[in-house]
Amino acid sequence: MKLQLTESAELELKVINKRIEEDDEAYDSLNEHELLVVDAELYVEGGYIENEFDDLDEWCREVGGGEYDPKYLAKHPNVVKDKINKMIDKGLITIVNS
Repeated sequence: MKLQLTESAELELKVINKRIEEDDEAYDSLNEHELLVVDAELYVEGGYIENEFDDLDEWCREVGGGEYDPKYLAKHPNVVKDKINKMIDKGLITIVNS
């Protein structure tokens, strides 16, 4: 299986990327939702590990090791899975067969 951006997330990402291209400091002003869209793209495009998995929980643990400091992960072991669930709930990504 793998993660896939929804059409609405792809459109939002185009707007966000255009803002960042026009202003290098625009990334620092992204709101929580926009950051979630950017993170969704990183997951889909394999920014941390390949976007393919049999076990989403295991994939999330592996991504967490690349995305977060180990001390933070020790206190928040489900941070990536929680973010994936939020992305699904907000209609940013879906899980599809690869």
